[in-house]
Amino acid sequence: MSPARLPADMSRGGWRRWCQFGLLVAGVAAGGQDASAQSVQRYSDPKDDFPISAAVQVPAGSATVYVSGLGPAADRISGTTTAEQMQSALDQISAALQHYGMTFQDIVQMHVYLVADPRLGHMDFDGMMQAYRARFRSAFPARTVIEVPHLSNPHWLVEVDVIASRSDAKNKKIPTE
Repeated sequence: MSPARLPADMSRGGWRRWCQFGLLVAGVAAGGQDASAQSVQRYSDPKDDFPISAAVQVPAGSATVYVSGLGPAADRISGTTTAEQMQSALDQISAALQHYGMTFQDIVQMHVYLVADPRLGHMDFDGMMQAYRARFRSAFPARTVIEVPHLSNPHWLVEVDVIASRSDAKNKKIPTE
């Protein structure tokens, strides 16, 4: 599904009007539909092709899973690059989502925490993006990348947490264990 585009006018009050309009349209579109029949909507800036969504709307009744921050797998920590650690962290997230019958296509929000790569002297945003772009080609999540002084594991260069949501929750069972 291609993302919807945000309106060009995002001046003072523009965002509020857009949200009010979006709620009105969503309410009209849902008229008589069961919430599970609606799908997750992703909105992006029409002037930007950066691979994230500016906003994501999740319909009522969707199954939502919050995955706590994960870093690279234990065997991929020492001596690796941000790109390699991001790839490994995304592998960890993929495994966590699979437990709930979800995939990267279901991720609606992502937070990426990066520390400075000691070899570069600064955070390696490009390395993180290399691994991110390899996994996300569509259905982009809303995403924030934050530089932090350190993470809970001193060998980690990256930690990622996500929120995933699926609007067809009535059709798929989510494990309780």
